[in-house]
Amino acid sequence: MERTATGTFTGEKEFFTTPIGETHEFKEGSGPYEYLMGALTGCFYYTLADFERKGTWGEITITARGVKRTTSPTTLEHTSLEIVAKNISDKEEFEHLVKKTSQSCSIFQTISKVSEMDIVIRFEDDEE
Repeated sequence: MERTATGTFTGEKEFFTTPIGETHEFKEGSGPYEYLMGALTGCFYYTLADFERKGTWGEITITARGVKRTTSPTTLEHTSLEIVAKNISDKEEFEHLVKKTSQSCSIFQTISKVSEMDIVIRFEDDEE
């Protein structure tokens, strides 16, 4: 399945547009690597959620952080995912599915070709 984004760069604006017409600006703090980290979190979550499971999940928050090399090419040197999982009924199953996801998520696997990858899971439960 082909995916497309069109970048436009003028003296005043720098942005890309998706096929459905959404525009995403490149600016300080919202550049190509922030979009890559966002794409990684989305890909990881949707891959994770696609697996069959018995347990129930509350809220899942995934934070991706990447450190670029200082030498050319400045690819990512280290990438980490911090997953905060709230109200997970089967924590062991969740951990297994996260491991499975790291092996199946296409963007995770693409980045892993140039970067050391770490995943940390933190479980939080609502107190009733």
